Amino acid sequence: MNAEVEDQIRKKVPWTKLPTHVKQILNNSWKNYERFIVNFSIQNQLRYRGNLVRHVLKDEKRYYERVISFSRERLMLFPYHLADMIVKGLRITPFNYYISVVERLMQAEKSYDTLPNFTAADCLRLLGIGRNEYIDLINKSRTNRGRLFGKKNVRVLLPKVPVNIHIEPWWRVEVGLILDEDTKMVNEEELAVIDKLIDLGSKNAGDLPFNIVLSLYKKGLIYLDVPVTAVDKVQVPPLQGFVMNRILGDYFETLLYKIFVSIDEHTTVGELATVLEVDTELVKQAVSLYCRLQFAKKFDAETEQDRVRRHPSWSNVPIANESPPIEITPLTLNFPSTTNPPLEGLDTPQLSTDSPTHSPHIQPTGLRVAFLFDSALTAFLMMGNLSPGLKRHAVTMFEVGKLQHESLDSFLGELEKVSAMDADGEGEARRFFDHAVILRSTILALRKLPGPGLDLVRLESLNSLDEATCQRLLKKKYRLLIAMAPIGREVRISPLSSMPPALLGPSHPEINSLWFRMFLYYVTGFGPPSLLLAKGSEIKRLPRMFLGFSRLLVTSWLHEPAIIPISNILYVNAALQFAPVLVQGYGVQHPVETKLLTFPFKTISPASKNGRPSPEAAQFLTKHPAIGALFELLDLDHSCGYLTFANVGVLDFGRPEGEGMQVRLKGASKTVAKQPTGIANENFQFEKKAIIVDDRILQSPVESHFAVTPVDGSSHRSSPTNGFTSQDCTTLLQQELDQLDIKDNKKLEHQVPSVDQLLSPTEENIGIFSRIEDEKSEETKDKSQQNDESTRNWTILDCHFGIPLFDADANTKICDAIVSGGLAEDDSLDHLINSSKKLGTMLLDFISQCQYFPGENMEIMKRGKLVPLPRRCLVFDNGRVSEWSGK
Repeated sequence: MNAEVEDQIRKKVPWTKLPTHVKQILNNSWKNYERFIVNFSIQNQLRYRGNLVRHVLKDEKRYYERVISFSRERLMLFPYHLADMIVKGLRITPFNYYISVVERLMQAEKSYDTLPNFTAADCLRLLGIGRNEYIDLINKSRTNRGRLFGKKNVRVLLPKVPVNIHIEPWWRVEVGLILDEDTKMVNEEELAVIDKLIDLGSKNAGDLPFNIVLSLYKKGLIYLDVPVTAVDKVQVPPLQGFVMNRILGDYFETLLYKIFVSIDEHTTVGELATVLEVDTELVKQAVSLYCRLQFAKKFDAETEQDRVRRHPSWSNVPIANESPPIEITPLTLNFPSTTNPPLEGLDTPQLSTDSPTHSPHIQPTGLRVAFLFDSALTAFLMMGNLSPGLKRHAVTMFEVGKLQHESLDSFLGELEKVSAMDADGEGEARRFFDHAVILRSTILALRKLPGPGLDLVRLESLNSLDEATCQRLLKKKYRLLIAMAPIGREVRISPLSSMPPALLGPSHPEINSLWFRMFLYYVTGFGPPSLLLAKGSEIKRLPRMFLGFSRLLVTSWLHEPAIIPISNILYVNAALQFAPVLVQGYGVQHPVETKLLTFPFKTISPASKNGRPSPEAAQFLTKHPAIGALFELLDLDHSCGYLTFANVGVLDFGRPEGEGMQVRLKGASKTVAKQPTGIANENFQFEKKAIIVDDRILQSPVESHFAVTPVDGSSHRSSPTNGFTSQDCTTLLQQELDQLDIKDNKKLEHQVPSVDQLLSPTEENIGIFSRIEDEKSEETKDKSQQNDESTRNWTILDCHFGIPLFDADANTKICDAIVSGGLAEDDSLDHLINSSKKLGTMLLDFISQCQYFPGENMEIMKRGKLVPLPRRCLVFDNGRVSEWSGK
């Protein structure tokens, strides 16, 4: 269905007032517009009165029957906002609706996962049928041979009445469609309540006897309305009773998830509708459902007058934020024989001793700090089987999309239980444990930042909002965003690109892609031999740049990297059918060693907080030549994250001296080396001259990788270009030289010169201390040369912005830099916003050079959209980025 046509239907624009271009979309046919109106109204469960559908369909009852039929077939939620028409007009209660939904699923023997998340949660609340109960019913239905009109008779296995549900005193009690026969199954007190509702209208549930309300509800004679106004504020505690199945994607479910990540106790329902630019009535319906399912709690739901007027029977009913798991309902109902049944026999909510404490008062307002995470973190917390309470918080983080400051105390309590557990284990179990422990220390550190609190926000939930809405929401609620590292490559960062609040993390979508890794190599001239293959390309033989390597690092476009033996390189072709792939040399004879270098560098300290020496094995990498180029480019003083260096088994000498940066594409005769704006460092200067591109873009492996003497003009180098050496040859050469020394010494034994012969007149005037100083100078030069050679063993592999949750030492350094190192101060954040914009501009310019010839029309996709895929196969080797020749 066309979005513009839908917008006109929402605005109730008749055919005569439709814009001309919309009529053209409909082929200038009023009948097409009628069909759109009916389909849109049914799919979005619109009310008959007050909408365009009343002019198309004349039978109101038939329209609501079609709404219920469509919703049941699509397994949608019961339309509670239409309950007055569905319950009173069609005599279909929510209980009956969900019974028919589950019956259809059982007859088709479909999995419980077929139910969407919110529908499954409402079924559990009303029917008491969860995953285990459904599986048990399916097994019973298979043994039940009864047939009804050719179908399995599964209705006899389903509950006859609803389970006891949680009812709030401020909910409204509405009378349903009551027939004369229904009055025979009620007692005098229940009949009196029914008469009062018919004569005086709806009442607050707290004004009526609790046991009467519950009994009438279970008999289907009343239904409950959860009123929400535009000035109400609600709080979302950790979820209880949520079922994680699947997302349906209908209009209301999409809205529910958008409101989940946007709502907080400081924002009214009306203000939230304004931020999301959604009709206030739809937001009120969504918040009403949250309160009905106990996923949200409304502040100031009752006035003091309401509490005084409340019926005495409610005083013994605990009103809790959460209820224990609902047991499956009995299949028969024994109505109480007394007029006042004991409350102990009812399945009323009980207070949980380990439930989180939520303040009944709204916390001070102000701009908070948000810690951004992706779904990988929630998966670690859920799959690790660390604790049941922690899993409930993880479900909240995933489904709601955030965990607010008010729930962090309970969350930290669960993480503390994990910290006290036995840490023995390895592999995935150890990884889950480490993430939970380091996450706790991260939250404790970030809560020290000034402000009213810290929220944990899931990036994928922000992505469900359009870019403008996301920016309005973040600007309204937060002053600083801090991301975990690394962020999954499938996560889109675009809404956080260029705006306040500042982001300590990947501020552009291109940074979280393989383009950024190639960009690092392009700027610095350092990096392992890399081949970025476009989607649909094919490798027919081993590329010559990988000759001599035994392992490869293969990274698909939106997936995590994998290490494969070089013999399996042709398997890369399977991945190339679906996405671009980056292939890199990653090991010669031994497994690759990697080191993390955190930034800002001033956080490096000689000892850790607990008094034990801090591992500073990577500190020498601060002198790596690549750091000079990256220092201002990545703004390493005002951002945080870590650089990954790798010893791939090959020496990296970087870009040849005197050669500037350029991207060489086939068919371009000349390329001008460009110097990125904002880069000026004394350790790394870029050549600003035109470089003629010849056919020798990549040298052959014989000329480059395995030559004893380099062939690129760098005659001052005494080692092979790529560092391939042989210890056996070195030992043999040393033995031969030693033998030559022995022979020479024997010849000189009979020709020992005198002291006068050893020293020249000039040398005699040189003091002993001068000689010592010269020796020290030579030793210093040797050490400097050794340090330079040690950095040549390492090459830059990747860079990630944010706070790592897998390395305790790196996490501590970065958190200290944010909390006490000045990274969260306004001046530093302003500088970061400006440098992030420059970095994004330069990165887009690099991508354009890799995709288009100079002067060609470049159409990089707009910010906030998907990152452009490579159009050409690119290679990085010998410090240069060029188009791959296929060899």
